[in-house]
Amino acid sequence: MKKIAVLLATYNGEKYLTQQIDSLFAQTMQDFDIVIHDDGSTDGTKDIIGEYRNKYSDRVEVIYGEPTGSPMNNFMMMLSMVEADIYLLCDQDDVWFPGKIEKSVNALIDLENTVDRPDEVPAAVFTDMQVVDENLNKISDSFIRYIGRSPFNTAYTQILIDNPAAGCTMCFNRVLRDLVISAKNVDWDNVPMHDAWILELAACTGVVKAIDEPLSYYRQTGHNNMGAETETESDKLSRNVELATSGSFLDRKKAFINEARLFAKEVIKVDAIPADKRKVLEKFSKIERYPKLFRMAFYRRHNFTRVSHNFWMRLWV
Repeated sequence: MKKIAVLLATYNGEKYLTQQIDSLFAQTMQDFDIVIHDDGSTDGTKDIIGEYRNKYSDRVEVIYGEPTGSPMNNFMMMLSMVEADIYLLCDQDDVWFPGKIEKSVNALIDLENTVDRPDEVPAAVFTDMQVVDENLNKISDSFIRYIGRSPFNTAYTQILIDNPAAGCTMCFNRVLRDLVISAKNVDWDNVPMHDAWILELAACTGVVKAIDEPLSYYRQTGHNNMGAETETESDKLSRNVELATSGSFLDRKKAFINEARLFAKEVIKVDAIPADKRKVLEKFSKIERYPKLFRMAFYRRHNFTRVSHNFWMRLWV
């Protein structure tokens, strides 16, 4: 039987934490352990964790240690310390639907079975979420589409610029976990978030698949580390016109690509990146050195696509 670990990162989450942990113990599949690391909470979060640890001492493990300073650092630290066959990441203020773990694990196993030597291939699946307010009133049926992305843009060049998956929706195997924590000398300031890092390495070296179904509530509280944001097409047009008239439109678009370039520089520090993809990432990390026509052709040839806004990216940056 595979060992499944749910890694729960907490920080001042007393308001919603009980509801989230209860949703874990209401899962249709219960063959998993919960590992929690609190990042220095000053509210009642630690007391809540202690209550669950005492009640479910055989299921809940608490990692004690110094605060890491961010959700990304917290999850990366736990990944480096927890030994399992399958990993799921859990945020403190969401609520998981009862079938989330079972559907995710089954989808991951099915994905592994599509490749030769599945015990050697990094694999990850991710789900969608239903966006809700603080009281779980529905805002949108699809978090991914709400933020203007597509669950099917899972090529490594697409994830690099438009990652569709939140970390709390991911389920991945031990091979990918080992890869995720293997890189040395990474400048984490150039990595957008742990979710982008995990999915990008999976796409570069293994297999990725979306479960195009919401399997949890994403609670939009106003205090999320990375909230769901959206705007209408007319709002986007107005914003871009304002940027263009102020002279900052091109600077904003170039800054967007520059962030992706810096991310690519960190990805190629992982030894397991295949030579052909490494070559593309290296060239992309230096894309500003090439003339406009080369950049346009390069983006198209290597599928640097977004759900929208490809025109400006290919034309100007």
